[in-house]
Amino acid sequence: MEKRQYREKGLLSLEACIALTIFMFLMLFMYSFFVVFEARNEMAHVLLSTADSLALDAYENAGLGDSGTIGQVIYTLYGMATNGHSDFTDYRSWHKAATAKDDSGNEVISGEFEDIIRTRFIAYLTGGDSSKAEQILERYHVKGGVGGLDFSLSRVKDGKLYLVVKYTLEYEFQVFNGGQSEFEQSVCSKIWK
Repeated sequence: MEKRQYREKGLLSLEACIALTIFMFLMLFMYSFFVVFEARNEMAHVLLSTADSLALDAYENAGLGDSGTIGQVIYTLYGMATNGHSDFTDYRSWHKAATAKDDSGNEVISGEFEDIIRTRFIAYLTGGDSSKAEQILERYHVKGGVGGLDFSLSRVKDGKLYLVVKYTLEYEFQVFNGGQSEFEQSVCSKIWK
């Protein structure tokens, strides 16, 4: 009778080890899932804020910069005070030259427009402190950090601004080296006129 009790105690320890291992893997998976979920939500929010801000820039540049009123004077002084642009606004009329032609004649995003999108995106991501961008993207496990954000599919077409960001997220806990996914998020905002 005593031998049977010892055998059951050992079996209980074995069951606990298996259950605990499964439970730990499940918790680590859920944690990784929530990090990916948080990163995608943050990227979507920042992309939407960037699109709305850029769409308003077109109105501000055309409406205030060319108005011939006191607004133009104020806008000119603002432009001089910020050396032409800041991270949250841009003094240039980027929407007029948002696309360019490549060697094959295909329409691609202009380098200036991509730089403006990237600068505005980082400004909204970090609250204006661009030095924190790499830290935030590292926390979300964005592969390549700021350089890993691809805005090349963004366009201005028919009075609308289409912003697209592509990036790769690495999972917090990787099992069998299969721990990354590519994501693409897009928003559309009507350009103010």
